[in-house]
Amino acid sequence: MTPLCIFTIAFTAVLGISCLFYTGLVLRMFHAFSHMKTGEAKFEKLPSVSVLVSARNEEANIEKLLQTMLAQDYEGDWDLWIADDRSTDNTLNILKSFAQKHPGKINVLAIESVPDGASPKKQAISKLVEASKGELLLLTDADCRIPKTWISHTVKEFEPGIDFIAGHSYIELDKNSNALLHMQAVETMSYRIAGTAGLALHMPLTSTGNNLAYRRSFFEGVHGFENVTHIQSGDDDLLMQKAANKPSCMHYCIAPETFIATDGKETFKGLWEQRKRWASKTIHYTPRTLCILGGIFIFFLFLTASIFAGIANPRIWIAAGIAFIIKVIADLLLFRRGLRVFEQEQLFKWFIPVEILHAPFTVLAVLFGVLGKFQWKN
Repeated sequence: MTPLCIFTIAFTAVLGISCLFYTGLVLRMFHAFSHMKTGEAKFEKLPSVSVLVSARNEEANIEKLLQTMLAQDYEGDWDLWIADDRSTDNTLNILKSFAQKHPGKINVLAIESVPDGASPKKQAISKLVEASKGELLLLTDADCRIPKTWISHTVKEFEPGIDFIAGHSYIELDKNSNALLHMQAVETMSYRIAGTAGLALHMPLTSTGNNLAYRRSFFEGVHGFENVTHIQSGDDDLLMQKAANKPSCMHYCIAPETFIATDGKETFKGLWEQRKRWASKTIHYTPRTLCILGGIFIFFLFLTASIFAGIANPRIWIAAGIAFIIKVIADLLLFRRGLRVFEQEQLFKWFIPVEILHAPFTVLAVLFGVLGKFQWKN
């Protein structure tokens, strides 16, 4: 048996096995979506809520966020705490102006320095948790658009035994949005769908920091960001991973009244830096999660590498073509169901373009994110 034959057999074997693993996982996620429901928690007295936001150089967005927060329809006690993280623009002045007009409702915490090696956002959130008093902590970002029903319907998700809620956010598009934004919206939606289905399977994979909620007791119980403070990213899913040994305490939220709109990256460079940042934290996940994500990465890696390996033996291209078709069918089933749940069916027409680029883009983002550096808020 020639070395080329051995290489072909080994390559196609790994590709085939990883394809089966990936397909099985996606089909499990597809099945999980059929059992999802919105929360129906009942309270004798509505719990107090503190909304936490870390902002840096957000003068273009912060006023809109404050206005949407002030319009919240939650009937319980709630307040808003915003940390200005060393902004060099007019963000802090805008915050102070709103705080003066709404004392007790809007609270501002000015951060002037960050310890060497510490994550600025994790430090900001930790200080906000310490300063606030709410029993439930809801988190979002300064560049998001919040529905007035966000607090009231997120609180309903805290049924007995649930301590952590992963919410949904989507990239808002309009008629002027370019192809990059549309494809980015599809890719982002795929992460939201996978993260939601993962939690439904008691398999925490990912969450998003711009729509997150947890009990204060949960944050204190996992000792906040202790042991992960030095990791620049991961104020959302690394916190979730700290409770991965008790996945039943974590819950997804599919209530449309809680969906948050955000902006996509206008340039490929901005998108590339963001995706590297997201990928950089995955090596700090729990062993179980790493095994699951590792299996997905191996499949994507061999699917991408087959583009070049097929030059040595065209039979590899045939095997890769079959694996890709299987991936497309499985992803299609899950993606369509996820789009219906998250009310984003208009994104379906961009599915195939994103599917073609999905594996190689993911592989490169992971490699550069884990092995290299990324830029974040300068």
